[in-house]
This record gives sequence, C-alpha cells and structure tokens, in this order.
Amino acid sequence: MLTKLRKAFDRFVVLEDDEWEKFKEVIIIRVFRKGEYFVKESETCKYVGFIDKGLFRYYYQIDGQQYTRQFFFHNNFMANYESYITNETSNAWIEALEDATVFLIPRDSLFELYTQSLNFQKLGRKVAEYLFLTVSTKYKSFLLETAEERYLDLIKNRPKVIQNIPQYMIASYLGITPEGLSRIRKRLYRNN
Repeated sequence: MLTKLRKAFDRFVVLEDDEWEKFKEVIIIRVFRKGEYFVKESETCKYVGFIDKGLFRYYYQIDGQQYTRQFFFHNNFMANYESYITNETSNAWIEALEDATVFLIPRDSLFELYTQSLNFQKLGRKVAEYLFLTVSTKYKSFLLETAEERYLDLIKNRPKVIQNIPQYMIASYLGITPEGLSRIRKRLYRNN
C-alpha cells in the first residue's frame, strides 16, 4: 500500500532505504468517509496528507456562503499548508467528497525527520514548492484567464472534476455563479 506513496515521493527526492524505513514509521493511514473533514475552520492542520484514493474539497465559508479554493484527487498531496507551517488555526475546511484513504504525515514527526537527513529537508522543500505552485497557478488563472478559459482548462486537465463534483462547487472553484457556469456550458455545447 505504501508503494504508491514512495513512488510519489520519488518524484521529488529518492530516499535511501534506511530513510524510507524511518519515514514509514511516522505515517498514519486513515480512512475518511464522505462528508468527514481533513481539517475544519478553527482547527490546526497537523498533517500533510497524500491521497491514496478519494476526492477532497478545500473551501472557505463566509457569511453562510462556501467558496471553493481547490480540489484534491488521488495521488495528490493536500493540506492547509499555511496552518500546517505556522501551527496556527485554519480559516478553511477540507472535506471528503467521497470515501477516501489518506496517508497522513504528522507535522511534528516530519519536522523531526528534517533534522536527521538532507534528503528529508529536500523532500519537505519539494512538497512545499509543489503546494505553492498549485496555489500560484490557480491565482494566476484568475488574473489572466476568463471563466470560460478556466472551465476549458478544467475539462482538459481534470476531467474527473466535471464528472464527480456538483456543478455549484465547480462554479465556486471557477469564481462564478452556477448560472454563469450554465451559460458557459450551453455556449460551448452550441459551438461544438
């Protein structure tokens, strides 16, 4: 089961066998049921998760309205990284949209591993860079692309989003209303 996790880490840095054995000791495997939370607002994010299977949504809730920031899929890392790094409370929610299995990497254990090996430090840096680029890419798209372009990009690069996530969540992720998404979909359907 941990083979998939090791392959994911190999994308960033190849750990020596003894390093991998140390790393395996800190990993917690957790099953989330649909509707359960990886982290809630006002909690501290104590883990980086690697999704073995499942789907999660990262969102903010403001005045009763939900604003989707990100979706996390299998073979992806997830965290409220700001809370994880600062050890302060989260201002967002990360919810399982379907049953999921996640490898949890505890904050304190990971920080301890950083002191033991340059490879662990490199791994932590590379995962942080990955999470940063995910956020940066989304924000850049809001500045440089139209909602329709963002939707087309979503269809091309993340077709599972379109299939398995309610339209109102997709609209929120794109920064538009459900009605705006409906108009985009109709226009694209007519043009094809």
